Amino acid sequence: MKQFELVSLDMFQTLVNVDSRIEQIWKPILLNSYTYEAANKCAQLLLRYFFEHGVEMRKTKQFFLTKEVYERSFLSVFEHLNISYDTTAANKILFEEHRLSEFYEDTLEFLSRISAKYKICIVSDADVAMLPRFYTDYGIHIFTSEQYQSYKNDDNNTMFKEMLKFYNVNPSKVIHIGDSVSDVEGARREGIRTCWLNRNKKTWDYELKPDYVIESFHDLEGIL
Repeated sequence: MKQFELVSLDMFQTLVNVDSRIEQIWKPILLNSYTYEAANKCAQLLLRYFFEHGVEMRKTKQFFLTKEVYERSFLSVFEHLNISYDTTAANKILFEEHRLSEFYEDTLEFLSRISAKYKICIVSDADVAMLPRFYTDYGIHIFTSEQYQSYKNDDNNTMFKEMLKFYNVNPSKVIHIGDSVSDVEGARREGIRTCWLNRNKKTWDYELKPDYVIESFHDLEGIL
């Protein structure tokens, strides 16, 4: 008997690698000042501001699209580094490149292997416009923060609640796999088993622990 009936997956930095598009995002912004090192510095700074602004904006108890958080984050980066560039144009580039994010080397084999054995869905804190469309090829249902006006780790936990309702499945029969603390904490609150995909061999510094820790989809064989 299978331990799980449904495999739930995060999208970015789990199935696809946004970092694979850093050059394409920052070259048109930095122009003649572009270097590999400068682009990576900008990408790290943008991510830092994205998390900072995301926390601040969520304290208002209002829902904000990812687009809105990134626009504020680009503005902070440009002010910090004295870059003259339109934040709306930068956001457009970012979203286009998110859609072109490359698969990790283990993604396609993993999807092909499990799609024949399990129901699969994707739960993503993302706007629909930034999502790669490959999931339609596998008939994977997707739950987005934009769709439900909620985030994976907010007080309402709407996305995981809706996922369980959609599949009419017991939470103990679901495993959610993702790379962030939001994936673990949000899913655990609904009684879903969690798997932290730790591709970069980081240290888990949070009180609530994932049920499983893997470094690659190849490590899931014994779990599933």
